[in-house]
Amino acid sequence: MCGIFGWITSGRPVERARGVQATNLMRHRGPDDEGYLFGNLARGEALLAGGEETNGLHLPHWRGEALLPDADVMLGFRRLSIHDLSAAGHQPMGTPDGKLWIVFNGEVYNFPELRAELEQSGIAFRSRTDTEIILRAYEQWGPECLHRFNGMWGLAILDLRQQDRPQLFLSRDRCGVKPLFYATDSQGGVAFASEMKSLLPLRAGKWKVNEVAAANFLAWGRYPSARAGDTFLNDVRLLPPGCCAEWSGGDLKIRRWWDLKPDGDGTRCGETEAVEKLRFLFEDAVKLRLRADVPVGSCLSGGLDSSAIVGQVSRLLKEGRSTTNTGGTQHTFSAVYHVDGPFNERRFIDRVLEGLPATGHFTYPDGERLAADFDRLVWHQDEPFTATTVFAQWCVMQKVREENVTVLLDGQAADELFAGYRPYRWWFRDMVRRGKLTGALREAKAVARETGDRPWKHFLRGGLMAAVPNALVRAATRAGYRAAFKKSAASLLRPGKAGSVLDHINDPQSPESYPWRRVTESVDDHLRGLVLDFGLPRLLRYEDRNSMAFSVESRVPFTDYRIVEYAFSPALRNLKLKDGWAKWCLRKATAGLAPADIIWRRDKMGFGTPEPMLVRHLLAERGADFAAEGVAADYLAPALVRQAMSAAAQEGASKEIILRAFRCMVFNSWARQFPLA
Repeated sequence: MCGIFGWITSGRPVERARGVQATNLMRHRGPDDEGYLFGNLARGEALLAGGEETNGLHLPHWRGEALLPDADVMLGFRRLSIHDLSAAGHQPMGTPDGKLWIVFNGEVYNFPELRAELEQSGIAFRSRTDTEIILRAYEQWGPECLHRFNGMWGLAILDLRQQDRPQLFLSRDRCGVKPLFYATDSQGGVAFASEMKSLLPLRAGKWKVNEVAAANFLAWGRYPSARAGDTFLNDVRLLPPGCCAEWSGGDLKIRRWWDLKPDGDGTRCGETEAVEKLRFLFEDAVKLRLRADVPVGSCLSGGLDSSAIVGQVSRLLKEGRSTTNTGGTQHTFSAVYHVDGPFNERRFIDRVLEGLPATGHFTYPDGERLAADFDRLVWHQDEPFTATTVFAQWCVMQKVREENVTVLLDGQAADELFAGYRPYRWWFRDMVRRGKLTGALREAKAVARETGDRPWKHFLRGGLMAAVPNALVRAATRAGYRAAFKKSAASLLRPGKAGSVLDHINDPQSPESYPWRRVTESVDDHLRGLVLDFGLPRLLRYEDRNSMAFSVESRVPFTDYRIVEYAFSPALRNLKLKDGWAKWCLRKATAGLAPADIIWRRDKMGFGTPEPMLVRHLLAERGADFAAEGVAADYLAPALVRQAMSAAAQEGASKEIILRAFRCMVFNSWARQFPLA
């Protein structure tokens, strides 16, 4: 896991000092090594350079005046060593002829198998890294090599072989576990980086805020569309998950190299076989993600997903089917609290650990720590965020680093893939539309019996939606979004700031992925939107920035593309919500990996924190710092902000009021720390 940077100036000499500054803004992503490449595209020439923290290599310093003074392309790299800890893993890394160069952030877990295949073709390797495998795979198979990779990545390959082919190739993994931002300029240049903050020093002036994104966030906590590549800044884009980009002669072309098909991987089989296949895929996904030359640990929240991972790791270690570096015992990391409440999962975590040879490590997020770390947390996240769960995860990652663990397994994506958020209305709507009214009634009763939920409002809403034509559903959705946004905006924003968002909602050309454009046809259709656009991408952003803030590589087995594609196959279509249970097929597939009362927990709904307590403490400690100023003052109405802060500080304040005040504080901190206009 690392930080990558690149800059093509389209014929103009690169400003090296700015490029190095941009690279080193991501030092936290890679404290182990520093590397640069400077090249001239017209001549097809490139030279490596080093910096103050270049490790084990005697490279000319990047300040050297003789080092290609007319370089119009630059690559920068910060390394977190995971495989082959020697200097052989230094990046930028090139082919023996010096015509292909790569900077790569992430992991391709099946690299030993790919290495064996490439060696059969006569290719020799100089390191034991996955980076070299990726580079030579691109040399051998071109962009099609991406389909062979099982992993997470944001990568860039500079191609100096011929002038009549794309000279820069960018790619991001299928689910977008690893980030890749980019920005173009009016002269045909392009820059890219693992984090948005690293692009900001490249412009002398300030960057303009995306008004739609800012107003949407402040009014009701909405995020830019990941599938559309939107960010909180106008001129910085996010390469969407499953996409690649090619730059040649000033033209950047983006295309989708992978998409989640409606029928997933197409598997059709019976219930028993379907569960067995999911069990196998999960085991193999965890096993692959234990490959590392550094210590590996696991996150543990006390719910199904992380408990199953911890149990699977324990089983693999016990049976001798993994040689991962765990320090002799499995280490787990959890956020717990000194106060009781549904957010404190200590008793469930202890229940999981009591039957395993594992060492549990605990962190205790509190308001004092939130106030102390707040600005740093906001800076590392790159873009605003809505809730204090981000802070709890931040504390976990800090604990991981304190215990000298470098790789962490986590359970993100299982809820989005297997209906963990209980999307009953879409389920009932789909059954009613298919004429399965009796089945819908039976399942509604099972939901009430097994989980204690009250499904009848979802049943009635789903049944009503099934009777309404799609065109009317779309119109009602758009109208609902307009009304809800107007109400939320009036509670916080300056008059007139809602206009751009309302225009966006009304625009018939807004991306199809946006909620007001879509008509959800089924549970799988709803989940596909969560996976690719609005749900999972933000969780993966939190995961990446929090872990990398402490130089920890976080791995998420449920984003293994085989599991993702299989989750949407016909084999599992009717097994996610079954007999009243959400995630039914996953519970069945992970049986025996954790205590049954953990696998079949009724009360688990995401990762919680004592939000009112944390926000009130933040207000008490830092409230005076959050008077809207600068860019934040362009959006927030001062009287409404004061009202929101005062209301949130009161005992018994609603969740909506508390989160509204928290968003104000986050946005204000973000606007102060980034060069925004």
